[in-house]
Amino acid sequence: MGKKNTNNEPIVDEDLLKDAGLDLDGQQVADQIEEEIEDFQEPAASASNDNVIAGLNQQIAEKDDRHLRLYAEFENYKRRSQREKLDLMETAGRKTMLALLPVLDDFDRAVKQAESDEDTKKVWDSGVGLIHKKLLNSLSGQGLKPMESNGEDFNADLHEAITEIPSPEMSGKVVDTVERGYTLNGKIIRHAKVVVGK
Repeated sequence: MGKKNTNNEPIVDEDLLKDAGLDLDGQQVADQIEEEIEDFQEPAASASNDNVIAGLNQQIAEKDDRHLRLYAEFENYKRRSQREKLDLMETAGRKTMLALLPVLDDFDRAVKQAESDEDTKKVWDSGVGLIHKKLLNSLSGQGLKPMESNGEDFNADLHEAITEIPSPEMSGKVVDTVERGYTLNGKIIRHAKVVVGK
């Protein structure tokens, strides 16, 4: 800006105005200059305010987006961890059950042996057979279930074929179960080892 007097008004050189061909008095020129300065400053100030507001709105939008993403990730994490806890609780005894399966296999072999001899069957039914049934009931209460495979269609998801034997009437079906399969709470923990007819 130009020079100002003690009243804080711009000093206008009237000789310069006359040379420029203007017949305005000093106060009119000062007012005109002030108006031009205000007109010049207002658009710049409003433009910079608009830029600041736009920048702040963009930052708010980015923070909202980031907040929503973090919230969604946290919700997914909570669901996933709850599902994992449920799976862990359902299969918590998996190792113990797998350790007991060979004992159950031995019981199955003993049952087959006992059924082939009448005297052994009487002893079995009155003693060891009761223990076997009680063990199976206790384990089934924990979610362990044996698969019944004999006579069923061969299913690679459930069965592991050890060998095939010629059997036209049982083609594609399980002829014999060598080792029973088991599920724990609906999930397979051991596939059945079977003989398949062809």
